Formats: sequence, C-alpha cells, structure tokens
Amino acid sequence: MKVNDGTWDVRCPEELGRLFPKRTGYYFRVDHDTAGKVLHILSEAYGIPAPRLGKITRRSSENALYEYDTGTVLLYPRNHLKTVFHEFYHHLDNMTDGMYDSDDHEGGTASLAWMFADRLWEKFTGKSSDA
Repeated sequence: MKVNDGTWDVRCPEELGRLFPKRTGYYFRVDHDTAGKVLHILSEAYGIPAPRLGKITRRSSENALYEYDTGTVLLYPRNHLKTVFHEFYHHLDNMTDGMYDSDDHEGGTASLAWMFADRLWEKFTGKSSDA
C-alpha cells in the first residue's frame, strides 16, 4: 500500500511463495481456488478480513472486478496473479475507508492499484515487471 510519505508497504508473505513452489516463466495463471488462497494470505498479512470471491459469468471488458458494496473480488476462471494482487489492493482500500486511493481512472496514468500489483509482483518473483 502507498504510505503518506510516498513509500510502499508491500508485504509478500512466505505462504504466498509456498503456493507456487516451482515458479518458471513470467505469466502465472491462477485458478479460482488458488486466487482465493492468495487473497486470504494477503488479507492476513495486512490484518484485514478476506474479501468474498465470485466468478465473472458474463462477458466483460474488465479482466476482473471489485465490488465495493459487497467486498467481493470477481474473477474469470483463470487470471494472471498480478490481476489478483491488483484486486486485493482495491479490497485493502475499501477495508481502510479509502485510505489508499485505489481508483483505476487517473487520466491515463497507472493507478496505485496497478503500481501495488507491480511492486508485489517484483517482490514475489524477484524480477522487475518490465522484464
């Protein structure tokens, strides 16, 4: 999460690494059950309740959605792990009453939710997301 002094509090718990013992390549497609485990692990790391997890059942231009009123992350059956990180940041923002400004519509610049996802991805993989 982005802190007021401009730094980031990015937590990458060991349990997250244990979910993916053989990490190879750049893209990690996760199924619905694994995404739920990732959301639970991150929620514990940040001391917030885990979000509900639902499935996108209709065609959407979005890769995933977060419903603020229900605290639900909606995902397709398989999503990139970074997308799960991104949606978690929306949930973190929601659980802290908008403290972290996870709005995705910032006039063409990368949202804080995507910046968080990139930083967590870098910690998780040990690689830059630009690679």
